[in-house]
Amino acid sequence: MSSHLRIKKICEHCGEVFIAQKTVTKFCSLTCARRNYKLREKKERIQKVESETNTQLLSKSRLVDTPDSKPLGDLIDIKALSSLTSISERTLFRLIKDEDFPKLKVGRSLLFHRQTVIDYLTTKYGNI
Repeated sequence: MSSHLRIKKICEHCGEVFIAQKTVTKFCSLTCARRNYKLREKKERIQKVESETNTQLLSKSRLVDTPDSKPLGDLIDIKALSSLTSISERTLFRLIKDEDFPKLKVGRSLLFHRQTVIDYLTTKYGNI
C-alpha cells in the first residue's frame, strides 16, 4: 500500500518548507534528522551535568549555609587535622571518601572546619 499524500510542512531543524509524504514526518532530510538528534543529545548531556553540579553545590552548601554552621575562619588543612585528631593522614584520606565527611574543596586543596569534623567523628565513631 503506497501513500500518495503530498503535505507541505516546515522542517523542525532548519525551518525550510518541504513536501512530506507522511503525516508524521518532521524533517526535510536525513541530514536534518541527524543534526537534530545530535543537538538533542548534546542538550540532554548539558542538562545532566548541570543537574549533577547543582546537586553537588547543594550538598556542599549544607556545610557552609546551614543556620547552625560555624564561622569559616576556623578552617584547617589535612596535616593540622591529622595532628588535632591523632589520626594518620592516610586514614583521613580514606575517611574523606565518604560523601558525608565535612570537607570543603577550594581549588586543589582540601580544607576542614575543625569543630564540624570533630562532631562528625564523634557521632560516627564515638570518642576520638
